Amino acid sequence: MDSQASKEKRVVSTIEKGVMFFMYALFGLMNIGVMLSGEFSGLFVTIPITVFSLGLTKWGLKWQNERYIRSAENQDSIGSLKITVEKLEKRISKLEDK
Repeated sequence: MDSQASKEKRVVSTIEKGVMFFMYALFGLMNIGVMLSGEFSGLFVTIPITVFSLGLTKWGLKWQNERYIRSAENQDSIGSLKITVEKLEKRISKLEDK
């Protein structure tokens, strides 16, 4: 049985790959467009924006994904605690019946 955390890891990994592919394609095409236009001075603007945007996006996705995974791990822990409490309630009810 897959835990909620392992499912969440697969989902956020897929989302991260998709978003970063889009970002690389977007900024790659933008920088190629600037180079093909012949205005190489435009690279002094686009390259810092590219580096900053890609770095910030990667960091933000990683931070958010870690939050989702921690939340899923907490849900897994709550599920196992619930099972333990149900077992204890059964044992207590059996002892009270005696």
